[in-house]
Amino acid sequence: MDNPFERRATEFVRNEEAFLALVSPEPLDVYLRSYAEAGRLYDRLVVLLGTPGSGKTTIGKLFEYPMLSTLVRHSSTQTYRELLSVLSDLGTIKNGVPALLGCRIPMESDYREIWEYPYPNDLKDGLLKALLQSRAVLTWFRYLGRMGYKPENVQAVASGISDAALKAIGGTDGASILSKAREVEHAVYEIVGSLVPPEIDEIKQAATEAYRPFDVIESLSITTDDGITESLIPMVILDDAHTLNPTQFSNLVRWLARRELRIARWILTRLDVLAPEDAIASILTSGEDSAALPGITSSREITTIALQRSLNRREHRNKFRRIAKDMANRYLSQMQQFSSRKLENLAALLGDDSVHLTASKLRELETATNNMQRTLNVSADRRTAFVDQIESYAANQPQLSQDDKLAILRILLNRYAKRVPQGLLFETDADPEPSKPLAISPEVCEAARLHLLHGYDRAYYYGIDDLCDASSENAEQFLRMAAILVEALSIRLIRSKPPFLTATEQHELLRRRANEFIRDWNFPRFELVRKLIDYIAERCLSVSLAPNAWIGAGANAFGIPQEEFDELHTKFPDLSRVLQYAVAYNAVSLVPKYECKNRVWCLLELGGMVILDRGLTLRRGGFVEGSIEELAALNRSPNG
Repeated sequence: MDNPFERRATEFVRNEEAFLALVSPEPLDVYLRSYAEAGRLYDRLVVLLGTPGSGKTTIGKLFEYPMLSTLVRHSSTQTYRELLSVLSDLGTIKNGVPALLGCRIPMESDYREIWEYPYPNDLKDGLLKALLQSRAVLTWFRYLGRMGYKPENVQAVASGISDAALKAIGGTDGASILSKAREVEHAVYEIVGSLVPPEIDEIKQAATEAYRPFDVIESLSITTDDGITESLIPMVILDDAHTLNPTQFSNLVRWLARRELRIARWILTRLDVLAPEDAIASILTSGEDSAALPGITSSREITTIALQRSLNRREHRNKFRRIAKDMANRYLSQMQQFSSRKLENLAALLGDDSVHLTASKLRELETATNNMQRTLNVSADRRTAFVDQIESYAANQPQLSQDDKLAILRILLNRYAKRVPQGLLFETDADPEPSKPLAISPEVCEAARLHLLHGYDRAYYYGIDDLCDASSENAEQFLRMAAILVEALSIRLIRSKPPFLTATEQHELLRRRANEFIRDWNFPRFELVRKLIDYIAERCLSVSLAPNAWIGAGANAFGIPQEEFDELHTKFPDLSRVLQYAVAYNAVSLVPKYECKNRVWCLLELGGMVILDRGLTLRRGGFVEGSIEELAALNRSPNG
């Protein structure tokens, strides 16, 4: 049975209409709208940074000319209307026609291999630029050809450019520009495709001579058969640029960041290719002013958009929930067994009602609570007061069941024991008042749920919001998590059972998928990353399960004083690299400048998959205090 959730359907769809039907417009609105409103998407280099599966390629595909043309052609179709509206707001479509001639070039191995050749660096850079520019020009004309435009109908518009520069690209005539691009691409590919790189003096002149269409072309003017002239801004999107050699990547960024370039140019990349300090800086600053390359002022010449968690974490989480839910419903509508039954809302198929312990486990919990009361020497009257307090609170919280109430009572008993002098507590018939009143809060209820998970194996992760929150704001992780639930729902449909998963079923499936995901880690330094998250998770779990729940809902992060973290790259470069990969692959996320206890911290928050696997809270804010030295010691310890 085909499950599009399992294979990221948008990457396998070749038909534009089918692709556009799957894509949610929400990521464009969340990540790009503010930059478009500031006029920072097409007049300078845009670097789109994201973890694997964060949606970089999907976003890039939407800006390709055939996609925009398809949207315009189906502008009256309800399916595409919302996406068309958002892309129009981003300036890609104006007056009902595409304004951009976008092409996306995947940076496959051809481009990196150029750097391995035994040539001077200047020559290798020149070959890369020539190959990229010629292929971009060829792609632009191929896309125009698909729309029925002949090369003879195309004219390049250039201003303030010398005759020599125009001549080097073939002039302004479309047919000549296309012919020159073919000549250059063929000359460079003869080098790239050869088993043994040719000697420098054997390289064809077309591969090394001045060829700079990106410098020359400002726009392309197309004249239709009806005599109507349209103007398009050329756009090149370099996808998966992290496959380049790091030096090659830096040179590429420096070249494309030059302000005299008039074409729109984007680079889509992961954090891996950056130096650790630059990668982490891009996250800590939310992409606004990441470390600049020599001679380049990033804020003026580069728009860096990080598809990571923003500094406003609550807002970002809510936005991702919206993105994920829309994406899930679009994918579900592509599955015939669901769409034929009008089952196109994943949230409605996931039960989120309160779960309960079995009768035998509830009796076990009651017995343990009675024993705890005796051990702590809490009077019957004090317990009755706590029970009344819990019942009063539960009157407005109908989801609280008897096992929840008993778990909350256990927390109150332990908090009471902590807040009463031990001498008074153990006096005969004593019922002393605590030093601080005990209150019930959502955090106490969440702690009680967590205690029931680890003490009695009660389901804890269920419902669409938990599914979204466990995905670390990563589209691919969300789809992989949702896939196992959708598969279970499909099986229920085949067996003529109601298409509905209980909380317990969801909990078990999600934790199984998280364990599989972590077990399959195979990225650079993953063993050191696993050691890092094992240490953090163990400490978080220890404080989260404290009987008095002193940390509230629980911890899922490791807090380092911000001033210590700021010295990470200089004092602990090895840890810096490990942390870069931990962030790049969603094992950890960084929360800088977090104010708590009159100090400023940088939190290393565990990723959603790790949280599920280790049974920690998905709620944010709780952290264990530590030092950068503790984490650095893990790399040095042979038994760590």
